[in-house]
Amino acid sequence: MRFNFFKNKSKEKSESANTSDITRSALKKKSKGELIDIILSLAEQLKSLEDKISKLSKNSSNSSKPPSSDITNPKGNKNSSGRKRTRGAQKGHQGTMRNPFTKEEVDKVENLAVMSECPDCHDFVFENPDNKPKIQQVAELVENPIYITEYIRSAFWCARCDKIHYAPLPEGVIENQLFGARLQALVGYMKGTLHCSYSGIQEILKDVFKISVCRGLLCNTIRRINEAIETPYNQLHEHIKTAKTLFIDESGWKDNGARYWAWVFATKLVSFFTIEKSRGSIVLKEILGDIFKGAIVSDFFSAYIKYANAAQQFCLAHLIRDIKFLITLNNPLEQWFGKKLIVQFRLLFHLWHLKEKVPKKKYKNYMNRITNKIENILSNSTMPPHTAKLAKRFNKRWDSIFRFIFNNDLEPTNNIAERAIRALVLDRKVTQGSRSLMGRQWNARIWTVLSSCKKQNRSSWQFIVDSIRAFHFDQPYPSLIPVAI
Repeated sequence: MRFNFFKNKSKEKSESANTSDITRSALKKKSKGELIDIILSLAEQLKSLEDKISKLSKNSSNSSKPPSSDITNPKGNKNSSGRKRTRGAQKGHQGTMRNPFTKEEVDKVENLAVMSECPDCHDFVFENPDNKPKIQQVAELVENPIYITEYIRSAFWCARCDKIHYAPLPEGVIENQLFGARLQALVGYMKGTLHCSYSGIQEILKDVFKISVCRGLLCNTIRRINEAIETPYNQLHEHIKTAKTLFIDESGWKDNGARYWAWVFATKLVSFFTIEKSRGSIVLKEILGDIFKGAIVSDFFSAYIKYANAAQQFCLAHLIRDIKFLITLNNPLEQWFGKKLIVQFRLLFHLWHLKEKVPKKKYKNYMNRITNKIENILSNSTMPPHTAKLAKRFNKRWDSIFRFIFNNDLEPTNNIAERAIRALVLDRKVTQGSRSLMGRQWNARIWTVLSSCKKQNRSSWQFIVDSIRAFHFDQPYPSLIPVAI
């Protein structure tokens, strides 16, 4: 045991007293023993009600509950003056402007050197070479952004084979498909990134691109893209098994009304998604194998504890929310412990952010001081129940709570996985889930492509284009695996 806990001796429960009649006149008629029973009964009821209130007061800011479970939203953060931030740019904020397009990016340059008269007084004007010309760049959609080509393939008969053959299509044209690779990729991009419904995609194609298509064509397009990105998806699956550190998280998902779980296995440069029926450690074994040699960063969910090896780091953000909950309780002693712990964790995070600027020896010494103070606080023999429960968790998982201090590959929070899974949550709200095995595969694969490309500062649309071409023309597939530097 890292530190000892104060254990209250169990008290015998007093017989339940009749507390229905507690008027002053009624109490005067009671004996001393009866009054004691009433007080004990009321104290027990008060304790029960306080526990219920404390549970009801939990929200996403002081517990591990998701924001969607909040009945009312927690109060937002205020600025240093105590007032709520206003919308838009804040006072004193220095604005920024985008850089102009480069010469290579500009398709056409028009020199407007003609002006016949002054727009104010209509008098004759002279060109002034002393003043620099005013430059305005305009980006605009062309009138018809879709280029439609009709290929007339002449028929040829082979006397030897007794077969009819047709003239081959030009390189890059997909046989028997209305949409080319770029337009197919755009449909997949709208479906995956913009969470558009098939009806929404139909409207965009009709209103903007002047093409009317049926729903079935769009469904088949998504099915083909799903097949096209399967190989890069499977390659990334094999890659994450060898990662030094994985940030893992999971969230609920619905498929045709049935309960599923969407998982993300993330690093700083890739995100691998999968949708599974289970939320248990069996998924970790299926994705990573029976033994994962790297380190795992996760929350305190039992599946990770059951699977993970010794190199495990728990997300301190979840732990800090539980500490903040102590401060919301009515018990002053619980509040005292909560405030003391919060101070130390703020120092710990502040120092961690300065890790690259502080000499290694000093960094370790400072971190040891902070963890020693946390240990001393949690070794107090007079801990109230909620603090004692939290202290037991610290005692049991101490090494996995503070492993990031001495392992540069780890981080104290699971933000990398949680940021990656936000797109999934948005997709779930818009689409209400998937409807089939193909739907689950599509979501997992397109999330993987979109998130990984974003982390690597690559165009996810171009990645889909390249995958479609590789799928149809037997070309090398693009890879989501980051190139080693």
